[in-house]
Amino acid sequence: MFSIIIPLYNKELSIENTIHSVLNQCFQDFEILVVNDGSTDNSVNVVEQIIDARIRIINQTNQGVSAARNRGITEAQFDWIAFLDGDDLWFENHLTEVTKMITAFPAKRFFTTSFKSSDNRRLSKHKRHSTTFKVENYFKEATKELLVWTGTAVIYKECFNSMGLYNTSLKIGEDTELWNRMVRQYGLVKSDVVTAIYRVEAENRTTLSKDLESTYVYNVDLSQVESTDEQVYFKEMIANRLYQYARAKDFYNFDKLKKKHPTVNYMAVLKYSAKHVINRAVERIFIK
Repeated sequence: MFSIIIPLYNKELSIENTIHSVLNQCFQDFEILVVNDGSTDNSVNVVEQIIDARIRIINQTNQGVSAARNRGITEAQFDWIAFLDGDDLWFENHLTEVTKMITAFPAKRFFTTSFKSSDNRRLSKHKRHSTTFKVENYFKEATKELLVWTGTAVIYKECFNSMGLYNTSLKIGEDTELWNRMVRQYGLVKSDVVTAIYRVEAENRTTLSKDLESTYVYNVDLSQVESTDEQVYFKEMIANRLYQYARAKDFYNFDKLKKKHPTVNYMAVLKYSAKHVINRAVERIFIK
């Protein structure tokens, strides 16, 4: 039922645990496509030591994570595509929860559960009337919480035929760009049940990009965004990145991004900065 796409590039210390978190699922109808994106360490050998007929290793020269995921999608044999990076983990209930969602909303094509960070970072949330629900206004709600994450997203395979695959020209934000395309066409169903862990301490995590031109935030064309909620969403995303560059004292990319998006003013950056400081203060006071 599920084709699980795991891109692999130099994750020899974590890939075994990642794959076992899939094999340990309560729901067992799946295949695992490990797309080796030109790893130069012992990652592939680690995978080869895990004996399970549902695991397929697909080798390609290094082309980036988007190309690896696209390769997995095109070779998937099942209708539902799930994603997991080579250093993150699923709890045993992940596929069971997704199956419940698909059963409850048979006409829907884009689903996500919830996750937690390995450093126990608290994520802000809207108040919910039920555990599983249709997200009514994605772009408005996405300014207050991260609604979709790669390790919790599940998409019907045929959706990629009409909406396209990952944008391989993007190195940062490629997943967000895909979610935005999908949600405009298919909407989103979300579960508040936590089924995955984002491991912040894992190998070769991408930091703040120096290659600004290859980021989604740089390439957003605000002049083509008609919805007010989307305008707010994208401007906050840009303000967030401006804040991060300023905090990292990367004034070259700060100025470059500001010139690219002149309608996002300093007040938006200051607003985001103030909100960030307040949120961190609340966490220190109330979250043990």
